[in-house]
Amino acid sequence: MGAADDAIREELIGAVLGELALLRRDVKQLSQLLEASGKQFRDDGELTLLRFAARSEQFLEKFSESTADVLAKAASFDEARDQLLGEISLRHYDEANGRSRELLREEQQRAGRIGHTEFAVWSVCTAIGAALLSGANAALHLFGA
Repeated sequence: MGAADDAIREELIGAVLGELALLRRDVKQLSQLLEASGKQFRDDGELTLLRFAARSEQFLEKFSESTADVLAKAASFDEARDQLLGEISLRHYDEANGRSRELLREEQQRAGRIGHTEFAVWSVCTAIGAALLSGANAALHLFGA
């Protein structure tokens, strides 16, 4: 039985060595696949990163453009608002001015309106009266004192 045991042992060792050779080949293939997958993963990661960077730049450009548009529209809105406030102020001024003129006309009508001619006559008479009073005062000081 010694020779049979040796033969069985050699056969088992051969089978184990065959399995080890197959396992070694499988490990080598798996290692190559893992290395290729890792390289592909790195390349895909870099490509994804480049795509992300490009998309973020596009987003920032569009955001900058839209922000500039919003700011331009805000400035335009401010101008329109200022113009509208100016128009409203002018309307209120015109209404107030018209009301005050109307009130002034009503007051003049109640008090008896003085015309331009009457005003000129009153001005001339007042000037003559003031001159006469000044002359009389000067004469009194000159002759009376």
